[in-house]
Formats: sequence, structure tokens, C-alpha cells
Amino acid sequence: MHRYRHLVLIGVVIAAAVLTLAAYGSTAKKHDAVTISFMEAMSSGTQKPSLDLLTKRFEAAHPGITVNLIAEPNYGVLQQKEQASIAAGAPPTIGQAYENWAAGYADAKAIVPLDSYVHGKTGITPAQQKGFWKGVWKDLYLPDGKIWMWPFNKSDYVMYYNADKLQKAGLAVPKTWVQFATVAKQLTKNGDWAWSTDTGTLSAPADGTIVYLSLVHALGGTWVVNGKPTLDTKAGIKALGYLADLKKSGALQIGTNYPGETALGAGRSAFDLSTVAGYPYELAADGGKFPMKVAPLPSGRNGQGNSLSGTNVVIFAKSSPAERAAAWQYMEFLTEPRQTAYWAEETGYLPVTQAALPVMKRYIATHPYQQIAAQSLQVARGNPPYAWWTVAEGQIAQALQSVLDNGGGPADALAKAQQAALAAANG
Repeated sequence: MHRYRHLVLIGVVIAAAVLTLAAYGSTAKKHDAVTISFMEAMSSGTQKPSLDLLTKRFEAAHPGITVNLIAEPNYGVLQQKEQASIAAGAPPTIGQAYENWAAGYADAKAIVPLDSYVHGKTGITPAQQKGFWKGVWKDLYLPDGKIWMWPFNKSDYVMYYNADKLQKAGLAVPKTWVQFATVAKQLTKNGDWAWSTDTGTLSAPADGTIVYLSLVHALGGTWVVNGKPTLDTKAGIKALGYLADLKKSGALQIGTNYPGETALGAGRSAFDLSTVAGYPYELAADGGKFPMKVAPLPSGRNGQGNSLSGTNVVIFAKSSPAERAAAWQYMEFLTEPRQTAYWAEETGYLPVTQAALPVMKRYIATHPYQQIAAQSLQVARGNPPYAWWTVAEGQIAQALQSVLDNGGGPADALAKAQQAALAAANG
């Protein structure tokens, strides 16, 4: 379940819709009539009604501002529609965007920086800024040092595990990658194994790609330095060698179509390392056969590495000053503790501010995985904000495929990936 998969939650859709809008909105503020449009991909499961309700709350608290939601079926279509609207000179007011999309839009002068809004009269206070998770806050910047994005639907990676398997084997939940390898090999017997993942392909990176990138950071490595890819570092080679060793021992199996979720749910493996946004899928695959629990990703010598998933929101440059001002108020509203807490509880994404956790106290009591994953947002890193990163990530997936699927050498595979990524970065 890689970072681009939509979350489709199972169950009752928004019982909270009956709550009074004013009880959750800010104090009503009268504005001159202005309509803004939001192009987004929150069109399935509980995402759509949750965003609808949040938007209604905002409009109730800000009379005169109307928000038109333009829902697209997935991120691929969303990106195409945004690019087409820019080319036609008629983009929406705001839209969801990954970091590398925003980099391309900024290069084309299609979006505007947000510093004047974030730090302006209607912006946030230093205390509010400090409340954002560090990983989320760092993800808002492009390499020029300006804020170009505002957070929205965020998730990161966790370790799902079969508590029964570990208990019966007398094994503790691994906290480090060294411990993970030891436990994984001990659990590999009688036709069962420890973990399954998908290496991904050149055009479609998957969970294996993201976990590998997280492992590189945990080992003290980098993905990018001074605007250039660094895919063939010693840490990168060591990380890929680590995975190759697990594969050789039989503890790691490679598959497609979310094999980690399938193997864990079937009781064949003990772990799945995947996005927290996939929690309902993992739970459905388990089907109550065993207690599925959640822990943070293991740590390395550089601490816990983790990858930030999900999108931010950008303001398109064609919008008027009045539309931009209204858009900023809407964007800021979505990150208020009460609103981001509601969004997290209803959709499975994570609250973008630490201040939301007290609001979620009752929910977290029955869904502890939310707090575990949210706290990892302190260290999680988003996609490097460069338009060429899409090519680089595909090259990483191909390197994993070369080594884990086809038995190639880590150093050679990463050297080839680095060469291709560097060519893309150099234009």
C-alpha cells in the first residue's frame, strides 16, 4: 500500500454529521461575498463526506465565503486536471499537491508562496507554529526557503504485527532494525516467514520503495543533498544489502498487489511495514483471526527513519487577492486542532498538529495506533521537493527490483539509479 493509494474506510459514514456546525467552527466573521474552488481527490469512502462537513463548518463560521469542492477520482487524474487547468489559464483557487508537483508549479509561476499569509496579520502565532509536527512543518518549504504549501491529508509508515506469533515464539516487538532482522529470521520456519513487500517498478514505486527510503534515513543516509540525488551512498548500499540478506534467509518475501497485507492477514507472516492510512485494510485482511497491533518503524543509528505521505494544499497564482485571502482562511481552518482531529478520526489520516491529540483523547483510547503514528510525524520526511524526484523514486524501485527480485548487487543497482536520477535532476 504505497503513498499514492486512496484510503477507503469501511463502516458508517459520518455519524457526527448531526453535530451543530457552529459548535465546531470558529467565531463567525462576515466577509464580502467571494467564492473559491478546491480541486481535490478526497472523493471516496469517508473522505468525501468528512471534507463536505468540514467545508460546511467553515462556511458557517465565515459568512460570505463559499467553497466549491472539485473532487477527482484519484491523484493521477488530479495532477492531470491541475496541469491542464494551468495550461488553459483557468486553474482552481487551491488544490492538493505533492511536494514535487508544487516544485514544478512554482517553477512555472503557477502558484504563490504563502509566507505573507502564514506570518501575516491573519496568520498563525509562534505557539501555533510550534504545535505542528516537525516533519509536517518542514514539508511546507521548497528549496528557496519559502513556504509554498499548507498541510492537509498526512500519514506515515508503521509496523503492523501479529501479537500472537511473537508471544508464542517468546519474542519481543523489535525496536531496532538489528532486532528486526534477528526476530524475522527466528520466525521464518515451517513454511512461514516474517514480512512480505512489493519492490515496485520504474513507473509505480510501492511499499518496499518507501520502507527502503525510511531505512536509509535510519542508517544515517540521505536521499538528496544540495538539490542533487544521493542514491548510491554507503548507507543506501547498506540498507539494500540488509533487505537482500533478509530475502536470502527467506524472512522477506516479494510479491505484488499489497502482499504484506495479504500475508499478515492470512497468518503466514508476522509483520507488514506499511502506511498507517492502510489500517482498515490490514484490519479487514486479519478478519479478527488474531490480535493485530501497531508499533513504530524500527530505529537505526540515526534514530527512526520514516516517510511522510499524503498531500499539501497550494494557492494558484491566477486567483484574485480576495480569493487568496479567503483560501488562506479555509486552509488555516482545516489545520485547527478541532478540525484536523475530526478529519483524522473520520478518515484515518493523521492530525497535522500535536495540539489535536488532547481533542482526540477519547478516540485514541480505542485507536492507539493513531497516536503511535502521529508521534512519528516528528521525524517523517516528505518527498524531496523537486520536480525530478518522480524519476528518482522510480529508479530506486527499479534498483530494489534488480536486487530483491533478480539477485543483483546493491552497489551496482544503486549506481545505475544514481546515474539516471542525476540525469533527470540536471535536466
